Amino acid sequence: MNYTTTSAEQTQKIAADLAKTLKGGEFISLIGDLGAGKTTFTRGLVEALGGTVRVKSPTFTVMNEYPVNAGNIKRVVHIDFYRFTDPAELEALSLEDERRPDTIILAEWPDALPTVTWKSDIEIYFKHLGDDKREILI
Repeated sequence: MNYTTTSAEQTQKIAADLAKTLKGGEFISLIGDLGAGKTTFTRGLVEALGGTVRVKSPTFTVMNEYPVNAGNIKRVVHIDFYRFTDPAELEALSLEDERRPDTIILAEWPDALPTVTWKSDIEIYFKHLGDDKREILI
């Protein structure tokens, strides 16, 4: 599906619609430049899954976890691969242990380490088109 949005609310609505289709255990790649809407999308998804904690970019924390309450789905893990330079750094996070049926993983910059390949269940591409306009391809 291809969408064009002109506001954060529209981006979050697309995320909320996607949230309705999730079963738990999905690994979702968020691909796009800085400021393209990846964290805004995550905010909409977490809220749609019943999360009440403020969603923040994982740029400096590397990984954020949000409790949610949507049937089988109990948490969302939001990770940023951008700052990783060595696969050993990523292994230290034990991210494979986070792939659980009660968890959705949203990964920004999943291609930052070309030697590490993650199997995405869903890939979402974000493109900043100027001002508040974004293109989102799921």
